[in-house]
Amino acid sequence: MSNFKHSILVQLSCFFLLISCGASSDSPDIDAEIPPQSPPANTLSDKSDDFAGDGALLGFVVNNKDALTDVVRSAGRYRANLFDNENEKTLHFNDRQGRLDAKLLTFPFEFVARNIGIGTQSDSQTAKSSSENSFIFAGVQIHVENLNSLNSSHIVVGHRGEVPFTLEGKNTVDGYSSVNDLGANIVPTGRADIRVVGNADRSIRIYWQQPGLSVDAWQPYNGNARLPGDAPAYGSQVYVGLITYAQGSEDLPFVGTCDAIEIYE
Repeated sequence: MSNFKHSILVQLSCFFLLISCGASSDSPDIDAEIPPQSPPANTLSDKSDDFAGDGALLGFVVNNKDALTDVVRSAGRYRANLFDNENEKTLHFNDRQGRLDAKLLTFPFEFVARNIGIGTQSDSQTAKSSSENSFIFAGVQIHVENLNSLNSSHIVVGHRGEVPFTLEGKNTVDGYSSVNDLGANIVPTGRADIRVVGNADRSIRIYWQQPGLSVDAWQPYNGNARLPGDAPAYGSQVYVGLITYAQGSEDLPFVGTCDAIEIYE
């Protein structure tokens, strides 16, 4: 075979190999996993809080305070004592909005909640046990600037019925919620570190890790850092803060606690 013909055959072989690889169903989705992004700023905001001391929360905007009345700083932690869920008043789902303790942030930003989760009234760091009818959570919510609007996103730690010790993600748009979780026993202590990245394009990306790591090892929620369904149309500012809530009354009372929040803006 001449060198010319051999060269043509090699080029054709390479061409069809590239086409075959490009069409393979096993080829990675470039949008399937988004690694953690760098903080939008390298300075810790004075909106951060280590909840030092005891007493009322300081510097928070509170929405629907009457839904959950016992929320304080206790022994250097945020502590929400949920003992009454009459008429689902603490619930965050569809057109229901429980209590939110929040800071007003401007895109881009980063919000980290350290060691947030559910516990008993006698020991906040021991996870509340679960039954198949238990829906109890603590976590982070992102809410449009108008607190009366039924548009928000959240990532919470807790028990979701037959899926205990999980992380639940939710987008609520105009009073309709889309929700999923990461499966049972993904957070076996009932606690996690949660990281919310608000990008310059006003999109939200969510990361999490087991609490107490010496070096952060953030994992993207659901593999792509995105919550289920459509996200709200966020403006230039949003409220981001802590929520503790229940659906029904199974496994009440319990407490939601958080060691600290770190904010970069």
